[in-house]
Amino acid sequence: MAVGVSEKGRPLSELARSGATFALEVLKQQADSLSVIRERVGNLSVNRTYPEVVNRMIAATQCLNDPDYTPLAAVAGAASDMVADYVARLGATKIVVNNGGDIAIRLREGDTATVGLRLNLRRPQYDHVTAVDRDCGICTSGFGGRSFTLGVADGVAVLAHQAAIADAAATFLGNRTVVNSPEVKRVPAESIYPDTDLLGVEVTHSVGALSKGEIAMAITMGKREALRLIEGNLIFGAVISVKDHVDRLGYFVRALKRV
Repeated sequence: MAVGVSEKGRPLSELARSGATFALEVLKQQADSLSVIRERVGNLSVNRTYPEVVNRMIAATQCLNDPDYTPLAAVAGAASDMVADYVARLGATKIVVNNGGDIAIRLREGDTATVGLRLNLRRPQYDHVTAVDRDCGICTSGFGGRSFTLGVADGVAVLAHQAAIADAAATFLGNRTVVNSPEVKRVPAESIYPDTDLLGVEVTHSVGALSKGEIAMAITMGKREALRLIEGNLIFGAVISVKDHVDRLGYFVRALKRV
């Protein structure tokens, strides 16, 4: 996790260090709550005995209305939100918390941020940028990322008012960007990682050369779900990339540029 804090362009290193120290507490709370956050969200509810970060994960994942997800779908984004909100209470005009690509942003006094997006998670460099003018979260999921996916998207980036929601929604949309093709190989998640929370679920293992029609179908499937989340005011926008074919929705229609 990287914590950046500034005030009208002037770095505030001490506040950033305070945020980093607080981040260690948040990550420990998540680790100590592993037995809870590995449960299906349909079996959970927000509970005052849970740490705040766990409740944020549960609430964000429940927004998807899919009881089979676990709160781990929002694990990185929720931690980013917690740290960003903590530092915001200490005072700053620009806070950017980047938890391995799941980013929470807090802005004051007209400050803005520019974020690089990796829409192909198998490439180390970012290939698009977006300008941000509001408190929000930006998160990315897809094939080749740190977590399993059920879909074929190179990357799905989501902008929402919280990073926890953007994280869960990016996972969800990545899973929904699917196509039936002999070029897509799926295997049980536990065959790759025995301690996974996705026991019995077949995840994407490889994606070969898809036809133009297959690419279009996968993007259409993801777009349909993304539009539903935008219309429900759960997210501000989404970008879906399949084999470097990119489609943008909502906020990203006007605020996404290729580099």
